[in-house]
Amino acid sequence: MTEVVWAQFLSPAGRLLEKPVHQVRQERLEERAEVWRPHRYRGRQAIATWWRPAAQARHAGCVSLGALEAAVGLEFDPQVVSFTGWPVRLAWAGSTQGFVPDFFARLADGRARLVVCRPPERATSGWEETSRLLEAAGEQAGWEVRVHPGGDDTAAASNRRRLSRYRHARLADTDTARVLHQVFARPRPFADGVKASALPELATVARALHLVWMRELLIDWSTPFVPARSLVWSLQGVR
Repeated sequence: MTEVVWAQFLSPAGRLLEKPVHQVRQERLEERAEVWRPHRYRGRQAIATWWRPAAQARHAGCVSLGALEAAVGLEFDPQVVSFTGWPVRLAWAGSTQGFVPDFFARLADGRARLVVCRPPERATSGWEETSRLLEAAGEQAGWEVRVHPGGDDTAAASNRRRLSRYRHARLADTDTARVLHQVFARPRPFADGVKASALPELATVARALHLVWMRELLIDWSTPFVPARSLVWSLQGVR
């Protein structure tokens, strides 16, 4: 018989609830407050911080730099509509030991995704059992489970971190976007295109980088983005 996984989470009113995880399928956990927060203490090596998704009022907690990296990845993922940190604690039925996944995300097709940051090699004690718990929770609740390995030093990850500063909708400007799509109708270096637009440079750089983040202007994400050299182009301009 399959072991039952239980979930603890907060109601919209902030009351702690506990149910078998298969009964939590319809809960909008991405809209709930944290069921757990990391303890702060002197000598703590992990860096706890908060990430503000551009389209949300609620911040998502990140227990480490690896989790912050995962949050940027969730923000960049076009499948992800919204997400938050630490809204659910999972445990086997009858167990006093629980595990809180790093993030709970809602996808555009309505599915849910748990994202968990794999601990460093020196701290993997119990990870096998945690993996079994997560797998069972995913099967019983119909959630997708993804493990973020951390330590992503690829150019794509570096580009995401850098360009995430320009993710906010306040940088969107229809008139500027129209000009930039024309300017980048064919691939050209980013800095050259901004100059050729004849628009105010500082504001245009920010708005152009917002379009890159939104993938309305395209770059080669697999190589480091260097404004003076990296090519940018718009599919809207290609005929």
